[in-house]
Amino acid sequence: MTDDWFVAAAERVEDAGREARLAIETAVGALQDGCVARNAGASIVDVVDQLIAAGGREIRLSAAEAFREYERAIFSMRAGVVRALVDEGGLSLTDAAKRMKISRQAAARLYEPGPGRWDEGPY
Repeated sequence: MTDDWFVAAAERVEDAGREARLAIETAVGALQDGCVARNAGASIVDVVDQLIAAGGREIRLSAAEAFREYERAIFSMRAGVVRALVDEGGLSLTDAAKRMKISRQAAARLYEPGPGRWDEGPY
């Protein structure tokens, strides 16, 4: 692990992305199994029962949560970047927004500290 906040944030995004990919692959795999069963002539009732028995709800919720964690990691990194561009790089919030190709309002939301938001950022 590094002491650099940006590298650490990028590594968190990478880890969260890997977890999201694995969770989504698991969900898609379960659906593919359902398709195979359906193509083999299974009734929709049997296919749904098979998906439920295989942990369908938990698999779906796990994939959704993993994707939300990925989005949180991205948000945290972007917030850190905006803050660093302004505080370390000397850019105005408007210039940081232009550089990142986002609205000034979005940059302001990312810049604003909130509960727990800067635990992993540059400050």
